[in-house]
Amino acid sequence: MEKTHAFKLAGTAMFILSAATSALAADGFKLRFPISGTLGGEIVAPLPSEGWVGSVAITDVNVDKVVGNDGNPLKLPQTGRVVAANPLTEYTSITALGVKQRLTQANMTLARMLSPDVQGGKLALAINIPYALSFDADLNFSGDTPQKIIALGGQTAANTYQAKLAAAGPANSVNTSGLGDIETSLLWEKTVDKFKIVGGATLALPTGNYSYTEGVMKPNIGYGKYYTFRPGVGVAYNASENVTLGVRGSLGFNTENTTNKVRSGDFYVIDLAAAFKTPVGVFGPHVTMLRQYTDDKKNGQIDTLLGANRVSITGAGAFATFPIKSIGAGLNLSYMKTIDTRNSLSGSFVQARLSKAF
Repeated sequence: MEKTHAFKLAGTAMFILSAATSALAADGFKLRFPISGTLGGEIVAPLPSEGWVGSVAITDVNVDKVVGNDGNPLKLPQTGRVVAANPLTEYTSITALGVKQRLTQANMTLARMLSPDVQGGKLALAINIPYALSFDADLNFSGDTPQKIIALGGQTAANTYQAKLAAAGPANSVNTSGLGDIETSLLWEKTVDKFKIVGGATLALPTGNYSYTEGVMKPNIGYGKYYTFRPGVGVAYNASENVTLGVRGSLGFNTENTTNKVRSGDFYVIDLAAAFKTPVGVFGPHVTMLRQYTDDKKNGQIDTLLGANRVSITGAGAFATFPIKSIGAGLNLSYMKTIDTRNSLSGSFVQARLSKAF
């Protein structure tokens, strides 16, 4: 009985609140969804009947590359003009984009359980506030000098071209911190026999630090000046006394970014997890699969450079959840790595989350 009570205190509805870092969308090769995973050891525990539920999470994100539509590091075709030529001569070049990005983010999530039952279930209102403690992004551009430049300007022109290419990386790199995009949620949970069913919707707000300059690829903490609406349904099934299986499906709908007129395509996500209860804690694997199913568009048109730019991400990892009896809380540790990506940032996530019901 003591062990069951400890896990009940550890369970804080993060199965549905999804306090996580957003690090991977179409507008900037990332979409507003926590790729670090939304299902952890808390799927074994029910929501409290009323009162407050809170958590604090620290997530460390390491991005090692940005991947194109072919699954390889992104290469961008560019056109330009040889200014010294008479008449002006256009050229085409292929530039490889390299990205090294490190984000350490804190998330505070607070939910209020509402006491009246709705169709036999419990309602909750939640808010998730992210803050980037440290955000470092180093970009570099590389590529061969176009033959037209060499033919018209020789080695001097080639050196000038390579110098500008090398300078573009540091000019677009950032080192900053600040508020991220706040999310608000309305949630509903009901338990039926061995099943826990959770439904709800999240609205992501454009509160994060974001700036845009035409033709510049500078990374941002915020995703952009647009809203994302994410309805979803999750189910946890108690397969046995010590085994719980979880699945969650979500949809994402984006409005147009009012700053650059880009509308990131809509997407769906499937989260899977299996939790195995032991005398010391809950352990298990988790998988996240995100697929963008409509095209990115700018001013209503598909971008001529990046095309449809549909993000596709599959991440896999593991979690461990431990009850902290002295404070009546739960500690969830998780790791997630992207194992297959398209048109997206690619990397790994390490998260520690402390949760408690009040």
